[in-house]
Amino acid sequence: MNPKIAITVGDINGIGPEVALKSMTKKNVLHTARPFLIAPPKIVELYSKRLNLKFHIMLNEDDFSLEDGVINVLPMKDFKNFEINFGQPTKTSGKIAGESINLAVELCLAQRAHAICTAPVSKKALNLAGFNFPGQTEMIAKLSNSKKYLMMFVNSKIKLALVTIHIPLAKVSKILTRELLTDKIEILIDSLRLDFGINSPNIAILGLNPHSGEDGLIGDEEEKIIKPVIKLLHKKGFHIDGPFPADGFFGERKYKNYDATLSLYHDQGLIPIKLIDFYRTVNFSAGLNIVRTSPDHGTAYDIAGKLIANEKSMESAIILSAKIFKNRIKRKNENYSIS
Repeated sequence: MNPKIAITVGDINGIGPEVALKSMTKKNVLHTARPFLIAPPKIVELYSKRLNLKFHIMLNEDDFSLEDGVINVLPMKDFKNFEINFGQPTKTSGKIAGESINLAVELCLAQRAHAICTAPVSKKALNLAGFNFPGQTEMIAKLSNSKKYLMMFVNSKIKLALVTIHIPLAKVSKILTRELLTDKIEILIDSLRLDFGINSPNIAILGLNPHSGEDGLIGDEEEKIIKPVIKLLHKKGFHIDGPFPADGFFGERKYKNYDATLSLYHDQGLIPIKLIDFYRTVNFSAGLNIVRTSPDHGTAYDIAGKLIANEKSMESAIILSAKIFKNRIKRKNENYSIS
């Protein structure tokens, strides 16, 4: 039987509810997963009328009798009288988004749901509501008691992971250490094996500086940190190449030669991957105790409520969450253990 995927509503003032509801009706999604949406009934009713969708309100967390042919909704009953302000991050929208995440994680930890797919949120709104995290990845890691995690982006052409995530660019070189890089590479290797079934992955690492430092002339992080880590992991039998200058690596499409690429900071990886395939890329949180995916875009406040949002990334995210959960079960049955 297909796994149950808990879909969080995201920021109600953004496109989250729209892309979630649209995705949950797709045949390819329903062929792979049994999704249900965690949301206030008010927002579901609003969009269902406008999108001509039928929905079923589940009684509570213990009622998981999902109905076929309709949108299944686990209601957030504490949120009844609230304003929807399309295009604006508010304390209310942050509170709903945060509580939806809380409940989804609780259900996964209790094995009432098998995986989570989170709709886009506003970090500002979450902070206004008292959820003080840099992003959903960090929040879910904390809630799920996951000690290690790695932000990863996946589409049919590339798998790309980030060493650092939501930090100012000026701080990247300050926190980049051999220990951090080694830790992230090991999480990536374990995830490629456990979640994607790649037993002996080939990984490419990008350089931090222009021209990968050019032998220390334009920065020494490659010489002092990245190359020693690669050398050490080579001795352990891992297949890792680099550090590659990012511009030439993507310009020559060298990522096609590897199972995954490791980027040192956010925009170094996110810009090319969104150019490669913006609408079908999925954000996956590798290394967590639970399976969590998300679309690769934000709240898109500028088009919120206009019913023109593209749901393909959300659709792909739901499907990938189900596939990864199935892969983990398969590995467990094979008595697989991560390093």
